[in-house]
Amino acid sequence: MMYSRECPFFSKVKERSLLSGSSSSKKTYHIVLDARGLEESYKVGDSVAIFPSNDIKEVDLILSLIRASGSEEIFHSRSNVRMTLSHFLLHKANLSFVNRSFIVKLLERGGSPSLLEPLLESENKGKLSEFIHQHTVSELLRVAPMTAFDLAELLLPLLPRFYSIANSPKVFPSEFHLLVKYVQYEMNGQTRRGVGSHFLVDLAKEKETKVPLYLQASAHFTLPENKDASIILVGAGTGIAPYRAFLQERMATLATGRNWLFFGERNRESDFYYEEYWRELERLGRLRLDVSFSRDSEEKTYVQHKMYEERKSLWSWIEAGALFYVCGDANQMAKDVEAMLLRIVKEEGHYSEEDARNYIKKMRKEKRYLADVY
Repeated sequence: MMYSRECPFFSKVKERSLLSGSSSSKKTYHIVLDARGLEESYKVGDSVAIFPSNDIKEVDLILSLIRASGSEEIFHSRSNVRMTLSHFLLHKANLSFVNRSFIVKLLERGGSPSLLEPLLESENKGKLSEFIHQHTVSELLRVAPMTAFDLAELLLPLLPRFYSIANSPKVFPSEFHLLVKYVQYEMNGQTRRGVGSHFLVDLAKEKETKVPLYLQASAHFTLPENKDASIILVGAGTGIAPYRAFLQERMATLATGRNWLFFGERNRESDFYYEEYWRELERLGRLRLDVSFSRDSEEKTYVQHKMYEERKSLWSWIEAGALFYVCGDANQMAKDVEAMLLRIVKEEGHYSEEDARNYIKKMRKEKRYLADVY
């Protein structure tokens, strides 16, 4: 059977363990999902798209604010089916953010004109966006009540969350391993939690709660067919997840190519995810490992700084045909890594700025520069 966004596969959490240490400033979990029935249907580099459920406490709060029982039937136009309001709020609705239409409806329902009307003026788009991102649905419903029909028409869809698969199907054929950063922060005096991580860590009961998902295949971010090819893997934080799958696969297939991993996080003691596995590969001579932990010294160092320290070896690998991978934050980390790669190409290859950029363009065209950023 072909599973998809419209027809998801139902998995369950088999195992859940905290990887980050007690002194860490964040919580990062290793989560194992049951993949029986999907064996051999995915490859390393692929992701799973998970449909989370909202917190029942938040759903009950919204129902109380609009004085509804939850048993009211609404029509869900996106899926073209009827369902109870409770089911809609729990499984289909985004309860974290709204759009401009929701604010307009609040005004129509008599909600705080002095607060909301200025936000709708064309010159205040930035303020409107900021306001929306600072207020959940339940907080906005305190401004003005809405009906079940209003919510069904106006709430944004609850979208799937994407996680890189952190294992090779050749090593763990009936499982998906995920590396999940738990998102939690304070805003407006309230504790906010990331919908996806809250669902996987707190709400989904092991071996009980159904976890709807489908596979998201990677068109390019995967291992080369040539098992003799060398690979350079650069990742920070949970961006290390697909590299665990890559190296499991290379070991299982007896690939002879060289492997080099650059990994960065905050603290070595608490945030060195899967350290034992990397160290074992290093001991066996199957992995070259360079790490940077930004909070362990006064001067913050990141993966791009380790790249520069090893620039001569890095350049020799690239010149010899190694594939270069980067996985992690698109806003900062990936940009910094590419800027450093450009610098290394210029300095070690003795290229002009233009020629160095063309060199990297050629790497991309030849699928030797591969990025999975978010």
